[in-house]
Amino acid sequence: MSFAQENSISGTVSDDKGLPLPGVNVLIENTNRGTQTDFDGVYTISASRGAVISFSYVGFETKKIVVGDNTAVNVKLIASSSELEEVVVTAYGVSKRSNITSAISTVGSQDLQDFVPSTSIDNILQGQAAGVQVTASNGRPGNTAFVQIRGVGSLNASTTPLYVIDGVPIPITDNTANNNFNPLAGLNPNDIESMSVLKDAASASKYGSRGANGVILITTKKGKRGDAKIRFISSYGFGERIPDSFDLMNASQKLEIERQYAGLGIGAATKLPGAVSTPEELQTLIGLDTNWEEELLRTSVIQSNSLSISGADERLSYFLSLGYDKNTGVIDRIDGFERITARLNTSYQAKDWLGIDANVSYARSATDLPRDRNNVQNPFRALYSYNPYEPLFSRDAQGNVLLDTKGNPVFNPTSTSFPIARALLTEQESSRNLLVIGNVAANITLSDKFSNRFAIGLVSNRFNRTSRSLQGGVLDGFVGDKNFPGTQTENYALDFEYNVSNLFSYNDTFNDVHNLSASFLLEYNENIRTDLFADARGFPSAEIPYLDVSAEATNAGSDEDRRILFSQALFLDYDYDGKYIASASIRRDGSTKFGPENKYGTFASGSLAWNIAKESFMDDSFFSDLKLRASYGTSGNQNIPDFQFVELLGFNSTYNGRTTGSSLNAPNPLIQWESQAILDIGVEFAFFNNRLSGVVDYFKKNSKDLLLNRPISYTAGDEDNAIFQNIGEVENRGVEISLNADVIRTEDFRLSLGGNITLLDTEVKKLINGQDIVRGTFGNIILREGQEINSFYLVEYAGVNPDNGAPQYVDLDGNITETYSDSFQKIQEGKSPIADVEGGFYTSVKYKGFGLRGDFVYRSGNYILNRQRAAGEAIGNIDSNLYTSAFNYWKQPGDTGVLPSPRFQDTADQAATTRFLEKGDFIRLRTLTFDYNMPRKFLDAIKLESLRLFVTGQNIWTLTDYQGDPEIGIGSAESGEQGDPGFVPGEFSLFSYPQTRSYTFGIEVGF
Repeated sequence: MSFAQENSISGTVSDDKGLPLPGVNVLIENTNRGTQTDFDGVYTISASRGAVISFSYVGFETKKIVVGDNTAVNVKLIASSSELEEVVVTAYGVSKRSNITSAISTVGSQDLQDFVPSTSIDNILQGQAAGVQVTASNGRPGNTAFVQIRGVGSLNASTTPLYVIDGVPIPITDNTANNNFNPLAGLNPNDIESMSVLKDAASASKYGSRGANGVILITTKKGKRGDAKIRFISSYGFGERIPDSFDLMNASQKLEIERQYAGLGIGAATKLPGAVSTPEELQTLIGLDTNWEEELLRTSVIQSNSLSISGADERLSYFLSLGYDKNTGVIDRIDGFERITARLNTSYQAKDWLGIDANVSYARSATDLPRDRNNVQNPFRALYSYNPYEPLFSRDAQGNVLLDTKGNPVFNPTSTSFPIARALLTEQESSRNLLVIGNVAANITLSDKFSNRFAIGLVSNRFNRTSRSLQGGVLDGFVGDKNFPGTQTENYALDFEYNVSNLFSYNDTFNDVHNLSASFLLEYNENIRTDLFADARGFPSAEIPYLDVSAEATNAGSDEDRRILFSQALFLDYDYDGKYIASASIRRDGSTKFGPENKYGTFASGSLAWNIAKESFMDDSFFSDLKLRASYGTSGNQNIPDFQFVELLGFNSTYNGRTTGSSLNAPNPLIQWESQAILDIGVEFAFFNNRLSGVVDYFKKNSKDLLLNRPISYTAGDEDNAIFQNIGEVENRGVEISLNADVIRTEDFRLSLGGNITLLDTEVKKLINGQDIVRGTFGNIILREGQEINSFYLVEYAGVNPDNGAPQYVDLDGNITETYSDSFQKIQEGKSPIADVEGGFYTSVKYKGFGLRGDFVYRSGNYILNRQRAAGEAIGNIDSNLYTSAFNYWKQPGDTGVLPSPRFQDTADQAATTRFLEKGDFIRLRTLTFDYNMPRKFLDAIKLESLRLFVTGQNIWTLTDYQGDPEIGIGSAESGEQGDPGFVPGEFSLFSYPQTRSYTFGIEVGF
């Protein structure tokens, strides 16, 4: 018996120009052993004499080497025109990039790794793909974003795109107040392999009514052939509120402006310390100068740990991951955001004709929720409005901190009578989510031409929210009952959705040049949501947070919603020798959201492409790729509130001790799908062996039959005196440009640049009888035919009268007047919260093992109503802290460029005017990452596959003229958020959780 002796084989893998290739798969044939080349293209593997080692890399011909006596084997791979094709995940499958006839943007795992792991994946998309408008909701850890693809496709229905994870459609409910569900924060970005954004009808309409707002396909990682790969990533960092341009008054300044206002006869000021205190008392107050930001906020702690094990052999592939993320957030005294994730992806080739895919993921997240509203319960409003001469803790006459009976400092109630720091401890609100996403699929090869894929996917999310006011707490003194101390509310929601699909496919090639494929789809989708809530009061101890121990249950309720969607579809694809390509699809959806007359909707699309670069006359051209494509198609939107076609009853009252029902709506049995027609014309190109590449698209999206509330008689019985009806029409059109370039590429040095830009124009085409619709959280947004969608509707401010200091406004006749009236509101043409220009760009530099990459995002043409500035300059807020700009008020005739005189408080304190309307343009350095990959010699010595050290900064620099942070989604959640009637993202700013900047340090180890 003899054994073949194994030797350590090492070398460098390079391309045909001698440049090293990182990430090349190095496998010993007929085994499951393998490795990958490092950043310098170096590999090391143990193999016996006579063994065959294969070297494979995307875009290059696979090369095989027979091991001989030489232990140093350098390999040069040759670029392959056939292998160079990038494979892109598309609707219900994958396709080579050159065969795609539609507008699809892709984001790879390399583009995701530099973001803070607790960032939700929709926030990560910002600036990464042309045509995708991403607005962060706010800066709260784990919060999701507002994502729109190619503009606003609806006025009342949801405009959020469909997310599909490994073939499983993910339900996102965001068009109903207090009934929203978005599981994206439960995904671990380290598990994601790629994201494909389907933007036009040729791709998105394959999902029918669910694809009306575009589709984002998320593919998670899978095992690759070779030995098991173990990857561990750990990072630790800190974050802080992004400083804004507001300069708050200190104690001395605040007391001084109180004195000045009192001298001008402002009634509220005459009772304040600045007006009534003695010089000695003033000095005492100045000595108490308090920075409320320091008292209420903190430096957040951000930590992340992720472990994955993956591998594959001839039949089985697997990917297993575990993750833990925590972000304390910047609010002191609460826990912040925490997430635990787990994932297992497997593929098993059970028979030559049968393959099984099974994926399952688990995520548990918990979040402490500060009150996001415009009153004293909001800690961010408090740090701006609390007077600086009022300290965190109460003092006695000698200036000593008062202690309670347990020896703890007593929080100062301040002049608001609401000590927010104590409220963060006693008015607790937290939420927990338990998310499970799973799918199993059987891929059956019936013959070399026919195949079938049967798949079942499910999404289950259990949501719990606990809201408590502890006995003796701050709110307990306002709304509690001393006989029943302490209150608690429990909210529970279970979202369960399953999706069953069967895709039967035919593929054939005729005469070696005619390639034809056809697929027939059947799909059934059901969503069930159950809501429960219960209130109780009277708790014996703050340490027992369970309703069972309460003295009295005060309220309870439950409801359940069910929605079903059944679909049939046919997809056709043809190409002639890869040069001339045509695709078509037709899909028919039936939804329970519509009545019997309009239950079904049919949606179709067609697209063409010409791969000019494959023509013989292009053989000597400097073009590496050149393709023209065009598509047109329709889709429908069913993301509307349920049961609008039937009469609904509410049971919120009683009569003679019995529950009674009352009408909630005027039903419309003719309600039907909102429809969209999308035209796209694009060109894809690459020069100089793909060193410079780009895409240009023109799109036009018409949304018709939009559902709007048509006013009806007050006697019709509808609580809103309106009926939901298909009436409106809007249009979005624009141009998208993406460019990427390898500017310099040598053996040791690489410089890459890239970016994208979207130019967007929106227009309201049709409304109910041509009548304007006023909307927005505070009624400051208008829809008018022929104008931009969601234009601002404000009173025009004409500055300060230099003669007397009175604020001036423009009436509807164009006259300047010192009178203010809400009736002076007029449309601000060309000014809306929607950006005209948006995109991102990056630069990447690599030198040997060192790397530096910066990603920027930018936006231009949008406007924001700065209600936060209005609050800090309001004369009526003299009892709260103000901005130092409030000193710049009119004092004598001839003063210009000043604020109104405090004597005109009633007409000056009007936030809904163009005085506070500001441009929201900005450029932000979204991420900056510096990393170092250890060389192969060092890794061999310590027996590691890879080792990467990195430091990342996020949101570390912003250029803007906006006063405050210009990246605004929610201005004040409890004033208006997604699902509320008329809500418009980015409309105004008003003390919501601010954006943060962070710095993290980490290590990535491969075994």
